[in-house]
Amino acid sequence: MNLNPSHATPHQASTGNALQLRTASAQETIRFGERLGQQLTGGDVLALTGDLGAGKTVLTCGIALGLGIPMDQVSSPTFTLIQEYPGTLPLIHVDLYRLEGPSDISTLGLEEYFTPNTIVLIEWAERFPQILPSDHMAICLEYGEEENIRSITLSGTGPKTIRIVTNIQRNLSTPH
Repeated sequence: MNLNPSHATPHQASTGNALQLRTASAQETIRFGERLGQQLTGGDVLALTGDLGAGKTVLTCGIALGLGIPMDQVSSPTFTLIQEYPGTLPLIHVDLYRLEGPSDISTLGLEEYFTPNTIVLIEWAERFPQILPSDHMAICLEYGEEENIRSITLSGTGPKTIRIVTNIQRNLSTPH
């Protein structure tokens, strides 16, 4: 992963409130997720989108690490729908893949998790965009030109998440 924004390529660029970068392995995706997790504060909602196997849960493992949650505790909540992980801030990991309609969403009670003291990460958020708060971070993972390469695009939709994306852009040039 080229973390130096001065070496931006078509796969790593910042435009307005969006940042696009490329990772070359699952380990790089985890490292980026960890740095992202370290930037989060309570009340953040992350909306992950991408095809099956694009790396949503891998990125989530890194975000969990950034919140002080051991990676081995994180798994995709495809069948449980919601996993809660205690960390420096609680991480609520939601998977909407198996839900079929608005009535399924209402039974989850997701709005109860949107509090100033939690981080909510929603996989397959594009299936039910109406549940997202107006200020959330949209994260799209796409397959790259080779097997392990992923293109990751982050964009903020409101003042707080735009600020987080800007901070991440600044911090990419800082070695960790």
